Amino acid sequence: MPFQNQNHSKLQNQPQKHCGITSLISLSPPKEMDCIHTQKIVEAIKPSGVLKDGGELNHRLVVLGKLNNSVNEWISEPGESKNLPPSAVTNVGGKIFTLGSYCLGVHTKGGTLIVW
Repeated sequence: MPFQNQNHSKLQNQPQKHCGITSLISLSPPKEMDCIHTQKIVEAIKPSGVLKDGGELNHRLVVLGKLNNSVNEWISEPGESKNLPPSAVTNVGGKIFTLGSYCLGVHTKGGTLIVW
């Protein structure tokens, strides 16, 4: 009987989770060469200035949080003006969704943030 990787058998027993329409190509972790090539790509892209930094990501999250709060306030205002009970007003709410490259996680530094 061939040697079986214990980590691989553990992964097979777990329910497969994926986002999107198609299933995963592989559950295997990256090989050492994959990590080396990824690092080389990152080093080649850095001089172009398209990679995001932590400050910009935090700023985007703050903006999305403020927008979410504004939308929820805007939605609850009609309920308050009609004297609905506070419990009903707090249960009413909306949700904003990001679209495009930001939603997919492939946006570049300074890219547009599209919400709906």
